[in-house]
Amino acid sequence: MDIYAYITRDHRRVAGLMNDLMSIRLPAIRQTLFDQIVDELTLHNDSEERTFYAALEHATQTQAMNDKLEHAEHEHHEIKALLHVLKRLSIGSEEWMEKFGELKFAVEHHVAEEESTVFDKAKMVLSPLDAHRLALSMEALKQQIRQDQPVAVG
Repeated sequence: MDIYAYITRDHRRVAGLMNDLMSIRLPAIRQTLFDQIVDELTLHNDSEERTFYAALEHATQTQAMNDKLEHAEHEHHEIKALLHVLKRLSIGSEEWMEKFGELKFAVEHHVAEEESTVFDKAKMVLSPLDAHRLALSMEALKQQIRQDQPVAVG
């Protein structure tokens, strides 16, 4: 599996969780799904920036690529900020659902841009072997981050 398929798989997993959450009314189940979404997005964004984006920054020094990566990282920060807001709101409230809709839109927008323009530009500078190695690196980093996280007791 190359980095493009790996990242796309992550994107589809989060989209599925978000769609599931939108169809659920019970706050306890919503909370479980939201916790999974937070974990998946946080892990994905961190590992993606440290592997895929870092490799692209190293592989090319063009302003166009730097601009794309800055934009993608800015979108990651927007997503993180929305997650922070959502954590502070009551999951059963109308305000929470409105903010979640904003998060869903932000994630979908980011995914659409990344899977088109960023992937297209990356394929011009990364070899197939590099793309395969990056998928392995991203998975290894995710595993390391998971191991380093404290286990929640509750």
